[in-house]
Amino acid sequence: MGEDGCLGSIVEVLRLGLTSEARENAAATLFSLSAVHDYKKRIADQGGAIEALAGLLRVGTPRGKKDAVTALFNLSTHLENGARMIEAGTVTALVGALGNEGAAEEAAGALALIVRQSIGAEAVGKEEMAATGLIMMMRCGTARGKENAVAALLELCRFGGSDATERVLKAPALAGLLQTLLFTGTKRARRKAASLARVFQRCDNAPLHFGGQGVGYAFAGNSTASNRDSRLADDVSVPMSISVQVL
Repeated sequence: MGEDGCLGSIVEVLRLGLTSEARENAAATLFSLSAVHDYKKRIADQGGAIEALAGLLRVGTPRGKKDAVTALFNLSTHLENGARMIEAGTVTALVGALGNEGAAEEAAGALALIVRQSIGAEAVGKEEMAATGLIMMMRCGTARGKENAVAALLELCRFGGSDATERVLKAPALAGLLQTLLFTGTKRARRKAASLARVFQRCDNAPLHFGGQGVGYAFAGNSTASNRDSRLADDVSVPMSISVQVL
C-alpha cells in the first residue's frame, strides 16, 4: 500500500484484467487489504475501486463474487465509506446478491451496515427487491444469513422511515418467520427478531398485516415455549403471545 500507484494498478486489473482469474485475484487482494481498518477509506477513495467490486459482484464467477462481496462488506464497516458506496451503485449489486448462495450472507451484512445511515436507508428502501430478498434469507438462509437478514430489516425500519417499515410489514409470512427465529434462531438472531417485533408493535397498521392478531411477541403467554427453552426469555426480553397467523 506504500508503493506509488500500487493500489491503482490493482483496481485497474480488477476493472480491465484480460482473464477472469486476473480479475478474481485483484478482488481477492482488495478483500485482504480491506480487512485492515487504515486501508478501508483509501480503497473506497481509489477511483473505480468500489464500482469494479460491485460490477464483479453482479457478473463475476462464483469465486469472484465471493471475494468482491466480502471486500464490499469490509469497506461498509467504515462509516465514512457509506455515501461513496451508495454513489457507486453498491446497494443494487448487494440486493441482487441476496439470491446468490455464495454471496448472500455478506451481502445482507453489508446492507445492515449501510442502512444505519439515513442516506443508506433511503437507497435500500428504493430497491424493490430488498425486503423480499432479505425475508427470503430469513426463510432459507444459513444461521448467519438469517442473522444478517433480520438485522438488515431491523435497521431498515429504524432508519428508513414509515414507508420502509410499511413495506417490510406487508411482506407475506413475516410474522411466522419472526416467530420461528424467536424460537430456533441464534442468540443474535433472536435478539434482532425481538427488536423488529417491537418496531412493528408501534405501527398503527400492524394488526391489518398480521391477521388482526397484532404482532404480540412475548414468552410469558406460552408455557410450552417456556418449558422448551427457559433461557430464551432471558435473552429476548419482549412481551409476546404466540397467536400470530402465518399469512
